[in-house]
Amino acid sequence: MAEHLPGGWLPPQAPGAPPPPEPEPPPKAPIFVRGPAETGTNGLAIAAIVCGVSSIGLLLLSLGLSFPFSLPLGITGWICAVRARIEVRPSQRKAGLVLAISAVALSGLAAAVWIVLIASGFSVEELQQNLENELERQRRADG
Repeated sequence: MAEHLPGGWLPPQAPGAPPPPEPEPPPKAPIFVRGPAETGTNGLAIAAIVCGVSSIGLLLLSLGLSFPFSLPLGITGWICAVRARIEVRPSQRKAGLVLAISAVALSGLAAAVWIVLIASGFSVEELQQNLENELERQRRADG
């Protein structure tokens, strides 16, 4: 077998020797094919994201007391995410679905906690008064 020298040259061959072997062709580079282009927007997926974020935002801003509004909003987001087209921007659909399911779970948890607290005699007005008193106490201690 003929050895290749640097630069791709072959050593000289004796007369009548078999011809040198053909060099191996370079390996073919892999061909990357793009998937279908994501064109347009997925309106239902965007609606699901908006509903999920709004629902969670309402819960956080109201300390869970807005569960009568955030629960239907989260369910609406979940329905929108399920009905969104998978072919157009699937990441938006997935984000909307995760946010909506989280919103429904958190709203359900907030509803259960507040129902138990109110049933056990907890007063929202009393909580507000206690928080105001604590804030006033801290202000007097600082100044």
